[in-house]
Amino acid sequence: MSTVKAPGILHRYTTRLVAFEHTRAGASPNNSLLFVGGLNEGFLTVPYAQDLAAALPPSYSLVEVLLSSAFSGWGHSSISQDVHELGRCVEYFQSLRPGGKVVLMGNSTGCQDVLCYLSYRGSRPKVDGGILQAPVSDREAVQTIYPADDYKRYNEMAQQWVKDGKGDHMLPNEVSLPKLGARVTADRWLSLASPGPEHAGEDDLFSSDLGDGRFQSTFGMAGQSGVALLILFSGNDEFVPKAVDKQALVARMEKAFVDAGGQLGRESGILLNASHTVKDVGEARDEMLKRIKNFVDSIDKGTLGTN
Repeated sequence: MSTVKAPGILHRYTTRLVAFEHTRAGASPNNSLLFVGGLNEGFLTVPYAQDLAAALPPSYSLVEVLLSSAFSGWGHSSISQDVHELGRCVEYFQSLRPGGKVVLMGNSTGCQDVLCYLSYRGSRPKVDGGILQAPVSDREAVQTIYPADDYKRYNEMAQQWVKDGKGDHMLPNEVSLPKLGARVTADRWLSLASPGPEHAGEDDLFSSDLGDGRFQSTFGMAGQSGVALLILFSGNDEFVPKAVDKQALVARMEKAFVDAGGQLGRESGILLNASHTVKDVGEARDEMLKRIKNFVDSIDKGTLGTN
């Protein structure tokens, strides 16, 4: 097992939850980029985290947020819980740095947390922007990982358990542990797998077959707040079915957001040759870091442009 080391500060933003702030010698940032990873991710597990921390403008620091859903916790958690906990973290850093900017960033399933936070209809601390890196459909990804018969059988099992009042019970190990790395409750399985015809799973935000109305209720709601958004969709994302037109999908997300009044980062779009977590050092990662740096810098300076 390799050891990853990074200088930083561990913040306790609730009595049970912490966030890791990357620090740089001589820097005194007043703005915070709060980062949430995908399924099974936690501190220093996303490959580009340290590069991102180093690439940000001096006025920003990268803060990796540990939610209850981190690592294997996602199997018995929910987006609603994530949004509540993320709100507590936003409050903490806004109190720590009065007047500073707060931008949320998600990787993979962390994008669902960010979009749900931005489009949340209840009361929550306001943030200045959001970044979605690899906002892919968990449903479409699951369907590429599981044989069709297994996918159908597990959906039916989970639906029956929910009907029987056992939505918070863990499904058998065979359902998710071997392929997804954690045991999962019936409720969370249905949220991620989002079986048809309704596709009503809380996690089902980015599927290519969702109607415009669904995007308007998520990206559109986020846009209504006037918040800034940067979408970075990996061009070689291994969890996106080959039949999906990535350009068309991203264009629909952006349109729903902008039509509702949102401010879209001018470098939003496809990251050519990038994998799901931009794991390879090189051109694609450099391009991603440049776009993120430009986006957060423009928020800080009030110079955000639109496409």
